[in-house]
Amino acid sequence: MSMWSRSAVVLFTLFTAAACGHPSPPRAPGPPPQPEVGTARPAHALPPQPEPEPPDQPPPPSTCGGPKLRVAFFNAGQALAALVTLPDGRHILVDTGDAATRPGCGAPCKAWHQRVMAGLARELGAAPIDLLWITHPHSDHIGGAVDVLTKFTVTAYVDNGRDLTGATVKRTRDALDGHHVPITVVEPGSTTIPLASSGGVTLTAIVPPAWYPQCAGNANVCSILLRIDYCASSILFTGDAEDLEEADLTISAPVTLLQVGHHGSNTSSTAAMLDQAQPKYAVISTGLPGEGTNRTYCHPRKETVDALTVKLGGAGSSVIHAFPSTGRCAGAAASTWVDEPASDRLWETARDGDVVLTTTGDGVFGRE
Repeated sequence: MSMWSRSAVVLFTLFTAAACGHPSPPRAPGPPPQPEVGTARPAHALPPQPEPEPPDQPPPPSTCGGPKLRVAFFNAGQALAALVTLPDGRHILVDTGDAATRPGCGAPCKAWHQRVMAGLARELGAAPIDLLWITHPHSDHIGGAVDVLTKFTVTAYVDNGRDLTGATVKRTRDALDGHHVPITVVEPGSTTIPLASSGGVTLTAIVPPAWYPQCAGNANVCSILLRIDYCASSILFTGDAEDLEEADLTISAPVTLLQVGHHGSNTSSTAAMLDQAQPKYAVISTGLPGEGTNRTYCHPRKETVDALTVKLGGAGSSVIHAFPSTGRCAGAAASTWVDEPASDRLWETARDGDVVLTTTGDGVFGRE
């Protein structure tokens, strides 16, 4: 057979096999053709879709305009004890008044202490004190702490961590240990509060950048301040902060209600402090003239009442019995005291007894 004949046979065989149903296996489909760089995407092609975002979370519940915040400044004499009831029912006690048996005070301190304890029992019932806040370790602010810890349930305690060897502080710390109450120290560089903010309420500790050497001889200038904001209303507790400390404090925003520093002394509530705080209302916690320890303090001072009255919008229909700073307190005659015109938004426990104020968070406090 010639070469041409053999080639014809091979071609005939291949053609016959293809025609008799022996196709090649199908190819797997490849990826769809991609548009070349710079070419437009076909109109029917959808762009890649982003992952769906989670639904918006509801804002935290707010109690603004609803439940009231309530603060009771007890008639603690020449001392301070104020119970705040938050809108959610939690309680903060700022200072505990004086000890019933303070040396040199006598019957007035016993009466002052009894009034504080009775007020707490009335306000709390069986509820706990969720936070006990001691502004500084002077007896008229921490003296009643042991009795408070004994008669009421206290969940958390705050102080400034100073004067730990002093008898009053040591007794208080021992009582805290005995009742298993955790202690938090608030001081420059450490301002955590062991009570959570919630429901429109924010708690803020305010301290100076550093403690002063003068603290060793004057605990007033190391007071730890507590600010409580409830929507458009706020309270600032200053303890006995004096001019030295006031000059270094940052309040951040005006306050609605001011606890007047150091019982209305002329060493506190400076013009700069009042300009920064811009209070609408204020409370002075003090004793009657010549009563107990107020025999040697003569609080409140006339100049402080005048400055507060101006800041609160001017004199109203009331007066406050005040002592002129030009006078000498020790042994002063009763006639030295003056009835000073005062704002109707300025209360004094010596004149008014327990001062109980409430707000719905609207920037207004009313007295019950």
